[in-house]
Amino acid sequence: MQIFLSHSSKDADVALKICEQLEKNGTKCFIAPRDIRPGKEYAEEIINGIEESAAVVLLMSGAANRSPHVLREVEHAVSGGTPILVYKLEDVVLSKSMEYFLMTHQWVSSKPQEDYADIVAFARDLAEKEKESGRSAGTDGGTDKSAQDGNPAASGTNQAMVSQKADSGASGQGSSSGSGGKNGNLRKRAGIIAAAVAVLAIVFIALFAMRKHGAGDADAEKAGAVPVSVQVGDTVRFGSYLDEDIEWRVLRLSEDKTQAVLVTSHIVTMKAYDAAESGRFNYDGDTDYWSSGETQADTDMALQVRVRGNSDWSLSNLRTWLNADTEVVNYTGQAPAASAMAEKKNGYQNEAGFLHGFTKEERDAIVETQIVTNGNALSESETVTTYDRVWLLSMEELAWFDEAGISKFTSPTDAAVEQDQSFWYSVDYDAYGVEYLCWWLREPVAEAGSLCYLVDNGYRDNVVRQENAGLEGFGVRPALTVDLRYVTFRGEEDGK
Repeated sequence: MQIFLSHSSKDADVALKICEQLEKNGTKCFIAPRDIRPGKEYAEEIINGIEESAAVVLLMSGAANRSPHVLREVEHAVSGGTPILVYKLEDVVLSKSMEYFLMTHQWVSSKPQEDYADIVAFARDLAEKEKESGRSAGTDGGTDKSAQDGNPAASGTNQAMVSQKADSGASGQGSSSGSGGKNGNLRKRAGIIAAAVAVLAIVFIALFAMRKHGAGDADAEKAGAVPVSVQVGDTVRFGSYLDEDIEWRVLRLSEDKTQAVLVTSHIVTMKAYDAAESGRFNYDGDTDYWSSGETQADTDMALQVRVRGNSDWSLSNLRTWLNADTEVVNYTGQAPAASAMAEKKNGYQNEAGFLHGFTKEERDAIVETQIVTNGNALSESETVTTYDRVWLLSMEELAWFDEAGISKFTSPTDAAVEQDQSFWYSVDYDAYGVEYLCWWLREPVAEAGSLCYLVDNGYRDNVVRQENAGLEGFGVRPALTVDLRYVTFRGEEDGK
């Protein structure tokens, strides 16, 4: 028997501990990214993992509640009749879409013990029920056909448990009547009717809860909504930054046209990729690692990172800022203060996260995406895997521009120019008439610790160039994936 563990990547540590306990007690788990087979489509592997599992254990947290990725796993489990045990890691107010799918499922609060005995007991109980009913794990998700034929929002764990307990009770009453004659049959029918009433009661309570919280037909319609119709190359407006709507280009579409990769039409801000860990660019204490020509920082990669910033995407300040939706962003290590930048400009340690200006509905429509990035000279492996809502493009992904017929070169918005303290763009524009600005890729130079690739400004023949992570006057051009079934793009008529 297999259990599918649905979780946000931010709760990966807890998920792995639960996986370990379940497998130690004889229950096989499917957990991403561990069980995603190399060379296979990620989304297809997730769907197969759910369909081959007897049940889903959902680790509910604030991050999971916001994750469209988790929502789609829940939606697929419910539509297929797979039981769901919701394991509450923290108190959250469910999004309306999540509430619609989970209102009838079994909830268990987290326990301080490390053995997760309640989940182990759930798996053991499920295995026993499968054994008794003669069903094999991984073929029908551990539910009977009647559950699959009913309302998908009411066909989860609670419904299955009510039916099984009612059947057990009816059988017991029948045997106590001796030969199981007329009285036994009546009692058995009463038991079946009681089970049906219990199921109807669950559905009634669920519908009442939907009305109470302002949900209803609109949420049901949204859950099965037709994707917004867009084409590669289209321009859309989604989210806001610096009190302005953000304009995006549709860079790619999924095969089923339900997801789109967007990249901003223009550079939205000028920021350093990562601050110098020493707190002062090219200095460690009073030692200068720049003005004397080639220095130890050019050959010692650990020192280079310390005094010029880290080009490892997974550890960068820019990744942290782009994925934050809070007013106060918590950074690991040296925060991106102006004092740690090359020219002591454009610090952003006190700026709200990039997603802070997005509405909740817009944030919910963003798909948390698995991002694979080449490592730098200090990375422990050749590639680094992260899970991001917002990211920068890689060298390889620049080919998407050619496929979409979109130019790689772009200029900053007026708001970005006004925000910029470095004036690098203004100087080049005034002196050389250069309309475009270099913008960061997430790709590090493999043999260095601080050097990153950027798309150049079109003044030279080069498409890309290399610069140290701590330089603050280059552009940021974010990318993200949206679920077109849940997204609402803003039109010009919105006036905001």
